[in-house]
Amino acid sequence: MKIYAGSLPEWAWPLIVIGFFVLVVLIVIVVKKFVKPLQIKKPEIKEEDAIKEELDRILVPIEDEEVQKQMEEAAKKDGE
Repeated sequence: MKIYAGSLPEWAWPLIVIGFFVLVVLIVIVVKKFVKPLQIKKPEIKEEDAIKEELDRILVPIEDEEVQKQMEEAAKKDGE
């Protein structure tokens, strides 16, 4: 049985091409899901480490000695 270009309606050819690419994408997704070497491994980050890293990035250490003394005194008062 021979298939000629004229045997299918004109609108069917774009659907066949789109269907082919959808099939390729589905095959790639399935292969990446089940084949171990192709899987992307995300490093596990502890929440506490992430928070500490973010705070270290945002907060600037106090360099003024007077302000630092006042902060230490306020911390002592809060602790009492």
